[in-house]
Amino acid sequence: MENMQNANVNVNTNVHEDFGEKIGGARKDLWKERGLYVSDLEDMNGREAEKFVKKDNIWKKPDYQSMYDNGIPHGVVYFVKKVRDSLNTSPKYYYKDNTSEKRLARQKEYIETVRQLQAVMEDVRTVDDAMEACDRFMVNNGYLTKGYGYGGRSSYSATEKGRENPTVTQKLLNTLIVSSARGFERDFTVKAKKDQFLVPKEKKVPAGYAIRCYDGKNAWPKRDDLKPGTWYVSKGYLIIQGNFPAQETALKWVQDYAKQKKEKNRKTRFTPLQLADVKRDGPDFREGRDITGQDYLDTFGFRGGEFGNWMNQNDRKASLNMGYEALKDLAAVLNVDDKDIAFQGTLAIAFGARGSGNASAHYEPLRKVINLTKMHGAGSLAHEWWHALDDYLGTRMGADGMLSERTRLYVPFKKLVDTMKYKPETPEQTESRIKVQTERMRKNASDSMDYAVLEPIKRHGNEEQLKTYMELREKFLSGEKGSVKQISALKKSVTGRVIPKEEREGLEMFEHILHSMSEEEIKPGRVETDYYRNSVRMGKECEKDGGYWESNTEMTARAFACYVKDRLGYCSDYLAGHADCAVTFAAGKDGKLEVLKAFPEGDERKAINAAFDEVMEALKKDGMFAAMDAEENIPA
Repeated sequence: MENMQNANVNVNTNVHEDFGEKIGGARKDLWKERGLYVSDLEDMNGREAEKFVKKDNIWKKPDYQSMYDNGIPHGVVYFVKKVRDSLNTSPKYYYKDNTSEKRLARQKEYIETVRQLQAVMEDVRTVDDAMEACDRFMVNNGYLTKGYGYGGRSSYSATEKGRENPTVTQKLLNTLIVSSARGFERDFTVKAKKDQFLVPKEKKVPAGYAIRCYDGKNAWPKRDDLKPGTWYVSKGYLIIQGNFPAQETALKWVQDYAKQKKEKNRKTRFTPLQLADVKRDGPDFREGRDITGQDYLDTFGFRGGEFGNWMNQNDRKASLNMGYEALKDLAAVLNVDDKDIAFQGTLAIAFGARGSGNASAHYEPLRKVINLTKMHGAGSLAHEWWHALDDYLGTRMGADGMLSERTRLYVPFKKLVDTMKYKPETPEQTESRIKVQTERMRKNASDSMDYAVLEPIKRHGNEEQLKTYMELREKFLSGEKGSVKQISALKKSVTGRVIPKEEREGLEMFEHILHSMSEEEIKPGRVETDYYRNSVRMGKECEKDGGYWESNTEMTARAFACYVKDRLGYCSDYLAGHADCAVTFAAGKDGKLEVLKAFPEGDERKAINAAFDEVMEALKKDGMFAAMDAEENIPA
């Protein structure tokens, strides 16, 4: 009994739960299955509404196969699909929708309109129903008025309500209007078969390919080695394989062929490796004690914090301890007050919550929260904190998003991005560029001059006059002033005609440019940095493309992690362990694999780090951060 009492005394009674203000967010659990309603917007802020008010979140994609299995004709199911597809995927805004209140009203209107159309389409079961759908949606809801023209044909006119609603488009109307059963057969029933609508994946011919039987007479495109009664596969104007004994054999072959081509072109997925262990050899900010959520509130001023439900108490304790030390390291290296880390109560933090397992960490601008996914998040805190700062400054400076994407609003940010993307030419690069530019200009000028003068002189002049032309042309190509006038006079002496005015003015322009090029001082230009070129290339090699890797937002975040790692002076893996991890293998021009690094190195890294120094000093000078005495900020 005594031993058990002693054991109870030693039990750690700290239980780590969510702390501070509830971070909140759109309650997707309420509408994930049923879809969004206007009333759901009450729980969203403006950014969440912009993100979540989408067609797919309002009118969930119907189970078309189930509709067909339940007896709805193939063409009718296809009609429902095409009508839904013709809707805008998200609200459209007019120029006058320039306030948050007006955008909210447009979002509500969009939800209501989508819901109205959904209600009509859910009752469509037959071709007759499809033919009535336009009137039921467009006319009954007041978007159109219906009349009858010549021969009793229906005609529609838009009402003011219809004209003012950007969701009611001509594309939607064109899809909804079904004039006859024969038109429906042509536009939907036949088209559904052609598009292989609801054909099982294992029986579907890959897009762009066709399978046909050769009857011994006709094959398009033509091919001499086809045997009658066999099947062939074509794509566009090319038969890529023939003489299959059966359609099924041809189908299996083309499916495998298309799959192999797709696999060959598929981008690799880039996922930072989880750190084997998280090292840190900096000052003992915790003084040997375990950190609680209250410490995050008191020390950094975070708005709130959350844990994922699947994180046990040991996970939570470890994350709190490592995160606290990393954030103290960040404040130290930036030489700012601890409270600046959470932007004076603006920022929230989450451990193993609010995200997917694929991402090591992410910043959520909708609720201004950094999420670190258990141990996968270790190493990415500096990267994600920069995203939070980028967003915070963007809000403060009116960027309507990340400041890094609107750098003209803040000069130090513009210099930072310019430094990341461009660097001065080397003398050799300058010389090579000037040489290429000069040769190109001289060639264009020479071709224009020969076109205007050379042939007439060859035809009407003698060898001495041709030699004179060549000497004058060389003066012209050297940029000598007055050379065009001399060549024009030579032409007149030979042919009786000067160079025509329009051609002469063009040649005088070349003369002016060539003269300027020979006189002007050669100044170094700038070229793209390796960091920028490699980031662009990373987008082509890895699955996240569309400008992700080379965007200002991501490039500044990756570079900031490197900056923190370099300036800190000691190891802090949880903060910046992934700084140098954006590495993959890519085929070079010679086809051999080479290492591709999408983070700054060498002299480029030094220049970018200096630009970050200037950014931080500017932010302190402008009152965004409080500068600290370095000795006070880092305990001895």
